[in-house]
Amino acid sequence: MSLRFLSDTKYAQLSLDTIELSIAQNGRNVNGLFGGLSLTSAFQPIFSITHRRPVGYEGLLRAFEPNGTAVSPLEVFHSIQTESEAILLDRLCRNLHLRNFLSMADETSWIFINVSPQVIVNGKHYGAYFSDLLQRYGIPPHRIVVEILEGGIHDEALLAEAVGYYRELGCLVAIDDFGAGHSNFERIWRIAPDIVKLDRSVIAQAAQNRSVARVLPNLVNLIHESGSLALIEGVETENEALIAMDSGIDFVQGFYFGRPSEELIQPGAEDNRIAELCGKFKTYSDDLEARQRKELTQYVEAFKRSASRIQAGACIEQACAEFLGQERAERCFMLNAEGMQLGKSHVSRYRENKMDPRFLPVSNAEGANWSRRHYFRRAVNNPGEVQTTRPYLSVAEANMCITLSIAIQADEDTRVFCCDLDWRGT
Repeated sequence: MSLRFLSDTKYAQLSLDTIELSIAQNGRNVNGLFGGLSLTSAFQPIFSITHRRPVGYEGLLRAFEPNGTAVSPLEVFHSIQTESEAILLDRLCRNLHLRNFLSMADETSWIFINVSPQVIVNGKHYGAYFSDLLQRYGIPPHRIVVEILEGGIHDEALLAEAVGYYRELGCLVAIDDFGAGHSNFERIWRIAPDIVKLDRSVIAQAAQNRSVARVLPNLVNLIHESGSLALIEGVETENEALIAMDSGIDFVQGFYFGRPSEELIQPGAEDNRIAELCGKFKTYSDDLEARQRKELTQYVEAFKRSASRIQAGACIEQACAEFLGQERAERCFMLNAEGMQLGKSHVSRYRENKMDPRFLPVSNAEGANWSRRHYFRRAVNNPGEVQTTRPYLSVAEANMCITLSIAIQADEDTRVFCCDLDWRGT
């Protein structure tokens, strides 16, 4: 029996007993009926890189015509005509995914299930369901990660109510597709999800743009500091997997690690891909560092020579002439022991002719206080040692740069000598 066609003139009661009229046992698994289609579950593994094994699975819909022809899930969802149909399909899918998963799963893995925004907003009008489902089949709520589409609910009060409901049941909550569309970090801070799932577009852009790949670890750190674990979806290639690993991500999901399947990965089954990836990551990480270190070497050596000349009594302009003649050199400047810039920045002639006039208000840094900068604090704490930053956005011209710094003695006082390198496109 299929319950697809329901009237919205009055809220229909879509209780557990009503939903299960559309469900039939099929061997070990259960299938559902919706609008003449046969529905079942597929499960895509979610791996912890650290543990080198799947720690959960996302339940995904699979639909078939009576003759066995597959119908895409998008077609099924786009065919929905009424609110009650949307509630019905959502409840039917959750029932199938949970029961099919637990018939195969080990005793600890998570099951990730998507909840329709319509269900979150209007589901309570259609009668109790989810708590009844968990109780009837003895499903431990701590095994369930409820995925809520980040941009699917605009009413913050309703979102908070939904998150509170699933948390009270004992489930984990994940924000899905973060980074797509108009994602909002304020929402992450407000509802504090257990897991933030980064949209496929994030890793795809990081694979195409080195600047995005550099920023990705900071995004993951921000999620961690907000109190959530981080998962990247849609990892499809080895390069994307290595970038994900470099970001410090907790979990990964995508075709590279495993396609959706009606069967789960058997406990204890060896996954050589993860072991191989971990081996390749060391090479990948070492190569990144080695390339940067190799390119930086000439600049660091020239920087040291400039610092030695200043300590020997040369003025900063003379001491920096050699350094500022190199391709990536942008500017040199001197700070006092409190981080205050002494005098103007000395800019390479090449850079001086290329100054972006849009940033003239911040081009003169004389008297600026750089004491908040890591390169200043590290230099003061490690006198005589050259400090090198990660690439970051320079306030002077809003371009990516690397800053070299060193604390030296000049004019019988502690000074922090600094130089910026243009690091765009690297």
